[in-house]
Amino acid sequence: MHVVLTGFMGTGKTAVGKRLAKRLRRPFVDLDELIERREGRSISSIFETEGEAAFRRIEADVVAGLSCNEPSVIATGGGTFVAPANRRVLSSLGVVVCLLSDFETIMERVSRNKRRPLAAGEGAREKLERLYEQRMDSYRKADVLVETDGLTVEQSVARVLSIIEPRLKAGPAEVNDEP
Repeated sequence: MHVVLTGFMGTGKTAVGKRLAKRLRRPFVDLDELIERREGRSISSIFETEGEAAFRRIEADVVAGLSCNEPSVIATGGGTFVAPANRRVLSSLGVVVCLLSDFETIMERVSRNKRRPLAAGEGAREKLERLYEQRMDSYRKADVLVETDGLTVEQSVARVLSIIEPRLKAGPAEVNDEP
């Protein structure tokens, strides 16, 4: 059973995912890195040259083609879990954990990173706030919601582990995942 991390940009999916994978002794798979390798260019470049719609099509193709043979920790992009087809695929892989942070925490974190195409330009704060609100309904469809505000990466990993370990030990057949 895989562990899939989702959530808005700046919630710690990559940092938590890498440490979680190490703690679980599993490979770490970063969906954005898979997309960049496949396309031979950065996510920012895809957004700039082809737009978000084209990026989302590429992302959906990569999600549909995920074939992690051994149990892994998979970090998605911030918008990946919004698309119903992506949600179905990711949910079928194992337990989906959504990392949550309040909007002010996210703004503080993303303002330090210039590689986020949706956080760039004039009116970015308003745009991100709308996007944050729009995506919340999708994020709530994850199997597990974990609040990361005020936590270090290690504390976030510990919180995620404390919630998912019973599911991982039980295995997919013993977990009651109602749609």
